[in-house]
Amino acid sequence: MSKHAAIIFLAIFMAVLPFLGFPGWFRTALFVVSGLSIATLAYFSSVIYCSNCKKLIDDAGRALDEKPPSLFSREIKSME
Repeated sequence: MSKHAAIIFLAIFMAVLPFLGFPGWFRTALFVVSGLSIATLAYFSSVIYCSNCKKLIDDAGRALDEKPPSLFSREIKSME
């Protein structure tokens, strides 16, 4: 079962849970466990695992450290 299918299943389970006839304390516990499960699955389904993330972060850092050329320097060079 994929993470997204599990989230949908838990959401449907939470929607019908009040009508299943469980005692109040047990229903509350099931709501808490289901809600935490949905939150955990949603978090892990949004995390993107990347094998070369460190390299991409380093490259981005170097790109930000470089000073971009000024528009005025191009105009001055073209006037010369």
